[in-house]
Amino acid sequence: MAQDPTPGVELPTDARTQIGTRHGGFVGIPVVTSTPTLGFGLGAVGAFLFSLDSASSKSAVGIGGAYSDTQSWIFEAGGRVAFHADARQGAAGANFFGVGFEQGNAGNSVDISQNGDAQMLQMLGRTKGRLYVGLKYLHRGISTSIRKVEPSTSDTVLALAKSEPSANTSALGFKAEYDSRNQQNEPSHGTEADFEVMFASTWLGTDDPYAWWRGWINQYVALNAHDAVLAMRLTGCSTGHAAAIWELCLFGVNSDLRGYAGGRYRDNSMFSAQAEFRVPIVDRFGAVLFGGVGAVEPRFQDLAWDQLLPAGGLGVRYLLYESWHIKVGADVAWGRNGAAFYLRLGEAF
Repeated sequence: MAQDPTPGVELPTDARTQIGTRHGGFVGIPVVTSTPTLGFGLGAVGAFLFSLDSASSKSAVGIGGAYSDTQSWIFEAGGRVAFHADARQGAAGANFFGVGFEQGNAGNSVDISQNGDAQMLQMLGRTKGRLYVGLKYLHRGISTSIRKVEPSTSDTVLALAKSEPSANTSALGFKAEYDSRNQQNEPSHGTEADFEVMFASTWLGTDDPYAWWRGWINQYVALNAHDAVLAMRLTGCSTGHAAAIWELCLFGVNSDLRGYAGGRYRDNSMFSAQAEFRVPIVDRFGAVLFGGVGAVEPRFQDLAWDQLLPAGGLGVRYLLYESWHIKVGADVAWGRNGAAFYLRLGEAF
């Protein structure tokens, strides 16, 4: 332990200067995915994982894509980079059921086709401890057309789906993150929180100006019994009333309640609370048991207890890359409208 780990290299002696590292590697993962919204799909993800210095957390840049049996496809390229001893972080990178609880609960939908693109750029700096704050820019453009109309589709839902054939959002705002997790991909203790306030303006290219906020907090608690972990998540969202239908808060995406097709329940305000019990079984295999509730409403003060959306289920996990704590898994979840099956890369949150 007392031997020089880098013979022939002069190391800093002031206890503050960073030691450069070049540890990293390429990871290529075939992706098999299944969600209630996009169906069954195949794809691949390739990334280069690295650390810029010994005092910073791991960074990643990569590309990925997938195609599903609903003729849906996605291609993404981006990354998240931490540097200067974690003091700076940078990142770049469907059926329609109507709006509100009643239309989502009715189950009347119209088959739509959506095409679009999105770009995001953010730069955060550490202010104190594990708190990061900074600026974020987001652009998203969506064009929508009707693919198929069933005889049972209500006139209200069809009219809403046709009302906004295109939507263009370009926003600038503030973002804050807090992260005290012991691991990024497989945390066993610590807290992760994210909050943003965004302003979509006409001078940036938005069709109709509006503002929104979104936030979530994850808490991880290590349990002594069998190396189990209790993971908890609370989310909230609120958008201005000038927001396009496709920009409203909704369930089924962004690690919110499983068991619901993405967008079946959407409105100007949304919250969800969930918990997941994670336990290793044997070797690299593990199991999860999860449950939670949520709601969508025009305003938070309109929340009605009889309109809460319950969800729960169970799943299995397999540790694919032990050194990078990358898992794959499958979940079965039950919601108000029935069951849903998920294949995923990584944990739900």
